[in-house]
Amino acid sequence: MLAASGRIGLARGFNRTVSIAPLPILVLQDDGVLVFVDTEEAQSVDISDLPASERFFSGGDTTVRGFALDRLGTGPTVDQPGAAPTIDANGFPTGGNAMLVMITELRVPVGGAFQMVGFLDAGNVFDRVSHFQLDEIRGSAGFGVRYRSPVGPIRVDLGFKLDRREFAGERESLTALHFSIGQAF
Repeated sequence: MLAASGRIGLARGFNRTVSIAPLPILVLQDDGVLVFVDTEEAQSVDISDLPASERFFSGGDTTVRGFALDRLGTGPTVDQPGAAPTIDANGFPTGGNAMLVMITELRVPVGGAFQMVGFLDAGNVFDRVSHFQLDEIRGSAGFGVRYRSPVGPIRVDLGFKLDRREFAGERESLTALHFSIGQAF
């Protein structure tokens, strides 16, 4: 938890709370289905008061696969009185004060140090928790390969957006390929 209070020079105080609740559903030996829910909120007067470095961003290999890094957000047409967009009309993320991420992954050993993975991810970034809208949750599904190397797990995932949208007249790409070293969660 990060906290600051009052005005210090030109600074504006805010609180940031992060809550992570992994929920195992089914475990097959050391591998299986994992569900990871991550909700975060920064308390502030409005989104413009929160420095960009402290705002929440989502999308990418550790949050919602199928989306490029930090490319999730609610658009300028969000149907919520007083809600500020967290992604602009061109698809550029501006970040938000609240984020919801849900990750479900099924890992199946295929021999030796290799595993196949199927996943469903969902989430989005909102200007405030009070402006959360279920129809603004974006989802992705996909598959991947894991290799348990001596330096840590090597991951390759291919995610598919379940609801592609248009920004500046262009439709979002269908897929995102993610390559990384280490566990996603």
